[in-house]
Amino acid sequence: MAADLSTSARQALLTLLVRADRVSNPELRKDYRIEITKSAREELAAAKLIVFGKGPRNAIFYELTDLGWARARAEFRSPPPDRVAGAWLLHYATLRHLAAHLDRTDHQLADVFAEPDPGPSTGDTSTDGPDTGGPDSGGPDGAGSVEDRIRSAYHELAAAPGDLVALAAIRQRLTGVDRTDQDRALTDLDRRREIHLDPDPARHQLTPDARDAAILIGGEAKHLITIGRP
Repeated sequence: MAADLSTSARQALLTLLVRADRVSNPELRKDYRIEITKSAREELAAAKLIVFGKGPRNAIFYELTDLGWARARAEFRSPPPDRVAGAWLLHYATLRHLAAHLDRTDHQLADVFAEPDPGPSTGDTSTDGPDTGGPDSGGPDGAGSVEDRIRSAYHELAAAPGDLVALAAIRQRLTGVDRTDQDRALTDLDRRREIHLDPDPARHQLTPDARDAAILIGGEAKHLITIGRP
């Protein structure tokens, strides 16, 4: 399995796994001092392990597909690439320990990488400061509040739990929420299996608004959302 990808592609794959979010090279350089090269991008895309496209400021953004997540999981048991720095050897040793823990506890990769990398701790553990609406605060700009608004919009639109609702209709109710934040919240909810996203089987009948509202998951455009069971 390890020999099917180059060293740079394998490192890019693990970088995207650790980030656990849609990310651009400027962000990777800033946070990890690493970037995904053109050759690695083309190799991973050809193997359908990532999807990518241009975003703000014309930067290229990358994201793992479902196949990419599975391939990254296989990397945990693979020998490290030849001629890599000692830090990468330690990284692969850590992955082997993590793989053993996942197998022993019957946990899935999404249980570990369910949220985007929060970054290193600043050392300030005080909880006495004001609520600034961060991702877990439920404040007006937090990811938690976006997820709550998605759930609320669904329940307002669905006749019953488990009904299919158009993402276009959901997005219309997320006024004031940036499209990137919407997509991040939808991706996280889907990854945690709290919602289910589906393509519309009648794609040839989709309106331009429905096509524009779709979200790309695993390289496939999803137009419909389901929460709960019928």
